[in-house]
Amino acid sequence: MQYLFPDNSVIVCFARADELDVLEHYLRGKGRVVEAVSREISDSAGHVPALSGLDQQVWFGDPIPIVGAANIRAVEGVRVAVFGGGKAKPREHLGESQTLHLLRTDIEFHDSIWLTEDREAFRFAQRQHVTTRDTFGILCDMVGYLDLSTERAFEVAQHILDAGEPMLRKPASPRDFLV
Repeated sequence: MQYLFPDNSVIVCFARADELDVLEHYLRGKGRVVEAVSREISDSAGHVPALSGLDQQVWFGDPIPIVGAANIRAVEGVRVAVFGGGKAKPREHLGESQTLHLLRTDIEFHDSIWLTEDREAFRFAQRQHVTTRDTFGILCDMVGYLDLSTERAFEVAQHILDAGEPMLRKPASPRDFLV
């Protein structure tokens, strides 16, 4: 089964824009998160009010733990060497590192898609042959699936940008979603 692994960055983008329903529709019950991302979502709820109503159990099921000394060492190696996470901040880039490790090493999740707005994570994942989508890609997919019109996708993107959230790729017009 193909799962969708949203990073906290994507969830916050949709939440700040008051468009979580769009993201929930895109996930179609196939959303999953690792433990670190689950913790990040809970932490973000303290300063992103729309997240207080997000029921992680309903959206993602149980968070996926990273277990075993070798896996934990591998995650830490990626967190520090690839994403620049510091020893003084052990949770910095942990969600990205756990997700990337899981998608690269667990056969159950090889066909999954990682959703992120983190530029370095996005680029690194693509170099590792992990299928990725940024928010623009999510909206393009939804237009392609006929879930959103190009005008509605552009409107959602504008809400995200108006809320002060960054997008790796910014549409100039509704036509940009006809990829």
